[in-house]
Amino acid sequence: MILTETEETVVKETQTGVSKPDAIKIKNVTVSFKSKSNGLYTALHNINLDVKKGEIVTLIGHSGCGKSTLMNTISGMVAPTSGEVYANGNLVKGPGPDRGIVFQNYSLLPWLSVFQNIYVAVDSALKDLSATEKRELVEKNLQMVHLWEHRHKLPGHLSGGMKQRVAIARAFAINPSILLLDEPFGALDALTKGSMHIELLKLWNLDNRNKTIVMVTHDIEEAIFLSDRVVVMNNGPAATIKEIVDVPLVRPRNKKSIVHEAGYMDTHDRLLGLLTDKFDINDID
Repeated sequence: MILTETEETVVKETQTGVSKPDAIKIKNVTVSFKSKSNGLYTALHNINLDVKKGEIVTLIGHSGCGKSTLMNTISGMVAPTSGEVYANGNLVKGPGPDRGIVFQNYSLLPWLSVFQNIYVAVDSALKDLSATEKRELVEKNLQMVHLWEHRHKLPGHLSGGMKQRVAIARAFAINPSILLLDEPFGALDALTKGSMHIELLKLWNLDNRNKTIVMVTHDIEEAIFLSDRVVVMNNGPAATIKEIVDVPLVRPRNKKSIVHEAGYMDTHDRLLGLLTDKFDINDID
C-alpha cells in the first residue's frame, strides 16, 4: 500500500539512538500442558527474549510453533511451567491493565455498540476516572481510528476492518504500556490489512513510540514493514527461538519503496529461508 503525503508525515518517527529499558523480559521459559492422549505436551522450551520499551517485535513461524503460547505468557493468561516473564520490571503473575491484547477474532461484545464496547473496557481498567473522563477517552480513541461516526452501530453492522479498528481503539483506550497483537490482521483482505498497518503505526507514533508492541503473524511482508526485529520460532513440540532477525530499515517506511531496498530484500530472503529450509523442491524424490 502507498502512503499518502499526509500519512507519511503522521507516521514519521525519529531515531534517537538512546538505549531504552526492557519492557518485556522472558527468562528460561518452558510451557507444558497435560494431554489426555500423549501425557505431557511441551509447547515451548527454554525461551529467552528481551524486548525494549517502544520496540515493535513480531513472532513468526509455522502453525503450532508456540507463537500464541509465548504471547499468552506475556499477557499472563498462560503461566510458565518453569522460568519467568517480566513486564515493566514486574513478575507476570496474571493479566493486567499494563498489557492490552488484540485478537484476530476481534472479541467484541455483539450486543453492545461500538462506543459501549470500548467504554466497558475503560470503565473496568481505569476506575479512578470520572464518567465524563471515560466518555472523553472513548471518543478520543474512536476519533483516532476514524470510527466516531459509527459509535452507535453494533459490531454485526461493521466490516472486518472496522471491527479490528474498534478492537485496537479499545486496547489503546486503556493506555497499556505493552500492546499484544495475536494475528490481528490475518482475516483481512490485502488492502484493508495495509490500511490497518498504517492506523497502527499512527497510534504508535501519536504515543511518541512509548508503547511496546509484540505481534504474532504468518505474514513475512507484514513483519518486515512493522517490526524492529522478527523472532523466528522453530517448529513444535518443545519449540525454541530459531533466530532473531533485525530489520535494517529506517522509518518512516513506505510500502511501495522499501520493497526495492537491499535491506528489505535481504531480510525477506533471510526470513523466507528460515521458514522454508525444509521444503526445498530439490528435496523431493
